[in-house]
Amino acid sequence: MISFSMSNQIKTTTNIAVILEQNGFEKISGNLDEIVKFVQKMKGSEHILFLWENEESKNRMISEFFIQQHRGKSSGLFSIEPTKINEIKNILYPNFYNTHKSAFIEKAVEKVTRALSVRDSNMSIRFAFEDDTWLMKRGLKKEVLDTEEALGKEVDKNLSLFCMNHVHSLEDDEGTIEKLIKAHGYVLLDVPLSLYKWRVDNNVAAGIYKNNSTSLIKKCDCEINNNYP
Repeated sequence: MISFSMSNQIKTTTNIAVILEQNGFEKISGNLDEIVKFVQKMKGSEHILFLWENEESKNRMISEFFIQQHRGKSSGLFSIEPTKINEIKNILYPNFYNTHKSAFIEKAVEKVTRALSVRDSNMSIRFAFEDDTWLMKRGLKKEVLDTEEALGKEVDKNLSLFCMNHVHSLEDDEGTIEKLIKAHGYVLLDVPLSLYKWRVDNNVAAGIYKNNSTSLIKKCDCEINNNYP
């Protein structure tokens, strides 16, 4: 007999797959080794959304994302609990929130922008946000979604951005899931393990995301790469 929670999980997973398809995403891998290599070798400008269910999967992908040979210095991780990764600045959600309250997102964007400005190698820097549903639960859903939309599917050419959300915190909110998906160029799921890429390529769609990037420049003076193919 399928439990209520398992039934909800199956429904959520199915709905996410439908949302991805409806928004021009195509599954490009379900192989762990391939996905790990992709996360390790993420290029500058790539903006990926990870909708995770399992803590173990989330922690594994964070470790792979920050593998040393593929990231520049000045990289950072926003996490709920302290996480030690060599040469990675760890910013804790609770501490940053206690300092900045409703300005959390604005100040986080400023921090990433400053890190870009002091980049001291030819490698792109990497930033990861462990679980932005933590912020949504504290009344910052609009700020999270507006910023993701402003960033668009590609970010600065010297930045790889890994945005993570605990999918169980979103399972009854398909509207939020869709907005998050539409703001990224790639979407990763851990159940079932799947990597999706946005495949739609037309002038109208490209123009939308160029405009989104421009709006973020005005908001935070970031150098966003507007040349989305």
